Amino acid sequence: MHSFIDNLNPTNFKLMSVILRPASLIFLIAFCSSCGHKEEKQTSQVPVKVSISTIQRNDMPQIFSYSGTIEPDNTAQVGFAVSGIINGIYVQEGQLVKQGQLLATIDATEYSNALAIANAGLEQAEDLYARLNGLYEKGSLPAKDYIDIKTKLAQAKANKSINAKHIADSRLYAPITGIITEKKIEKGSTAAPGIPAFTIIKTDLVYARMSVPESEIGALQPGTVAKVFVPTLNDTITGKVSIINPQADAVSRTYIVKIKLDNSTNRLLPGMLTDISIVTGRQQAAIAIPATAVVRDADDLTYVFVANGENKAIRKRISTGRLTGASQVVITEGLNEGDKLITAGQTQLKDGSAISF
Repeated sequence: MHSFIDNLNPTNFKLMSVILRPASLIFLIAFCSSCGHKEEKQTSQVPVKVSISTIQRNDMPQIFSYSGTIEPDNTAQVGFAVSGIINGIYVQEGQLVKQGQLLATIDATEYSNALAIANAGLEQAEDLYARLNGLYEKGSLPAKDYIDIKTKLAQAKANKSINAKHIADSRLYAPITGIITEKKIEKGSTAAPGIPAFTIIKTDLVYARMSVPESEIGALQPGTVAKVFVPTLNDTITGKVSIINPQADAVSRTYIVKIKLDNSTNRLLPGMLTDISIVTGRQQAAIAIPATAVVRDADDLTYVFVANGENKAIRKRISTGRLTGASQVVITEGLNEGDKLITAGQTQLKDGSAISF
């Protein structure tokens, strides 16, 4: 008696193989899928132990934060009042100069010669006046001639003063104490009146300049205390609101406000960026959470986890504000009062993770 296998010819055997292969494949996929679901189910059932805190809004001091830039108290464009060939330059860019310090000189030979001539003319005018004044007092000199000689004497004195001033103006001095930021002349070049030779900025006193929106400008007053953090120096300087420009920018609708800062050590340099915080004295309701509850991902995005009613961790994007003195951070967007914030165990969570308390 022949078995079933023996009765299969090659053609029938190939047909059976074609029929059996899909069935075997389906069974294998179903088996693997079942294994995967079991493993996933087992994993998802392991809850992460966390701690939670209910979000509340509390009254906190109203603090405004701005970005600002350091600018000098005064900027002076300095130049010669007379023309001439520059024969000496005694300072360089970046140098701190004192008020009255000599900066540069021009060749004063021409002005010295003119002064010598003016002195000679003055001596002649004074001698002539001395001789004719006596005649005039005796009535021997007409009034017209007397007036003429007095006029010539006055002109000679003025001519001497003008030429003496030209010599003085051939030496250029710093009008303020500050830093040379620009040197626009070279030795041997020609100086001309009205053409700046140096730019000096006064830096013993500086300002942190910032733009304040219309909605906040009413809370600021001259004398309001401000904390100015300078990242470059990693230092915070205390100053006061000094200038509030009453004219808003036509495009941005912001107002320029300046914070006066002492800079006697010249650490603060114009152009440095600042972060400015101002306590207005008012109170505002705000949400603050422990800074340790905030998670930052690889894209530098900040988020937290909150617990829902099904004991699941829900990831929520947030926007943060300032830090408070209690190592808490103010949340400006992303959380609501009553949310169950996860404050411990959040680093082990993913969106939708099972949690336990």
